[in-house]
Amino acid sequence: MTKYSGKTIFEGFANGEIRVLQEDNTEAPARKFSGVDQEFTRFLGAREKELAKLDELYAKTKASLGEDKAKLFATHKIMASDPDFEDSVKGFIAKENTAEQAVQLAAKQFAGMLSQLDDPYMKARSADVIEIGKGVVDILSGKQDNYTLTVPTILVCEDLESSTIMKFDKSLLKGLVLTKGNPTAHVSIFARSSEIPSICMASELPLDKALNGKKAILDSTKGEIILDVTAEDEAKYATLAKEHNEKKDALKAFVGKPSVTKDGVKTKVYCNIASAADTAAVLANDGEGIGVFRSEYVYLKQTNYPTEDFQFEVYKKALEAMQGKEVIIRTFDIGADKKVPYFNLPAEANPALGYRSVRICLDKPDMFKTQLRALYRASAFGKLSIMVPMITNVSEIDFCKKCMDEVKADLAAKKIPYAKDVKFGIMIEVPVAAVCADELAQHVDFFSIGTNDLTQYALACDRVNPNLTKVYDPYHKGLMRLIKMTIDAAHKYGKEVGMCGELARDPKVLPFLIALHIDEISLSAPYVLQTRKAISELDTTKINIESYIK
Repeated sequence: MTKYSGKTIFEGFANGEIRVLQEDNTEAPARKFSGVDQEFTRFLGAREKELAKLDELYAKTKASLGEDKAKLFATHKIMASDPDFEDSVKGFIAKENTAEQAVQLAAKQFAGMLSQLDDPYMKARSADVIEIGKGVVDILSGKQDNYTLTVPTILVCEDLESSTIMKFDKSLLKGLVLTKGNPTAHVSIFARSSEIPSICMASELPLDKALNGKKAILDSTKGEIILDVTAEDEAKYATLAKEHNEKKDALKAFVGKPSVTKDGVKTKVYCNIASAADTAAVLANDGEGIGVFRSEYVYLKQTNYPTEDFQFEVYKKALEAMQGKEVIIRTFDIGADKKVPYFNLPAEANPALGYRSVRICLDKPDMFKTQLRALYRASAFGKLSIMVPMITNVSEIDFCKKCMDEVKADLAAKKIPYAKDVKFGIMIEVPVAAVCADELAQHVDFFSIGTNDLTQYALACDRVNPNLTKVYDPYHKGLMRLIKMTIDAAHKYGKEVGMCGELARDPKVLPFLIALHIDEISLSAPYVLQTRKAISELDTTKINIESYIK
């Protein structure tokens, strides 16, 4: 038995034959340049075929995973049709590059610009550009797809394009192992949506085609792929897989149940979403509400500022879908780390610490009020709460309240309906906000602790820098003290406090949060029942809070 480790994407077990997929990343094959007009015509023809393929993938994905996941291929189609991309290809052809070479050069150029951004979401767009370019080049060079599976298979590759995973027969694709990749990439999202046991960053596993056809077992609950398996190994892991599935089935007993400890301490288990379509997963997993709707993705998916009416329809759809359950919508958290071209924001050396979020709103109140108008209009269709990120002082809160009051007054004057009980909260993600939480709590309705940013700011440690993984300590006692300080301050003034960062479901921290009587935690939808079960097994009278902070 030989084991290789990686990082879990989706937990589960798979037993099958290995198929090593090595993408052909070589330069376009050499061919004679046939002239500017002829090469550009070849490009246009190949692009039309690629657009047709994207239409097919959109339809297939929509049928199997839903419209939200299918939107990726609609986005790819927009990117492939982008006039700037076409002009770039035309420019490289004018320099006597063949269509194949021109597409590769243009794709690299656009991907290079995107890859310089610090935000993981925008970095993912870099991979999309390369994927689109590769699709066009494959058509130009006559490369044939070969994604047919005949036996239960564990696919092994360096990384995988989102369009590629959709080409495999899901009934035979039992597991996925990426030697690179990352848990937030599109292919990881598709693997989770398809419930394919999968791991990434298994860098020690050799990408050797000699592995093709060999039996292997994937235990993604531990982030491991096992080679050289025996019959005894297969029996052992079959038992573990059965137990894992039984545990998943047992969680169904917690559907419709309150999230309450043995000694009666209740906590609301909410979910994080990025689009209205994500509400389907929240309801399917029995989420009690939405802890954070990241509204910046409404902006990131557009080519210009989204209008009030457009935003209204998005927020209304989410509120209606949640059928009266609370939906906390975070106002846009956009800056140099989540760069939107039409915002025309300057490049920054430290974008996470820079001109972003409410700091942009302070300079552009009209843009902020456009979003607020859409939110308040949508509030007539559900239970809305509004949350503003990156708040550091009372003057910023006063600014937000002034904008809200002006919006509500205008809606009332025009007799446009909106809910009068919309709560206003702020995210506690900057250390000084936690230190001053006692003061801030007197001016808002609720807090939500954003531990992803709070951790990196408190530790002066970039959370996306792979060189700092040993320094990035989400269990640091200083961070736990900031969290306790925030919760205590909110409760002192009778205000609710939630948490929407990754720590919200961490089994090492969950007892601490529940013992502090946190009012709400927000996490990814698939973890709702698992977390509710964990809460039900706690007894806060036996949790030593001091051990977390001293």
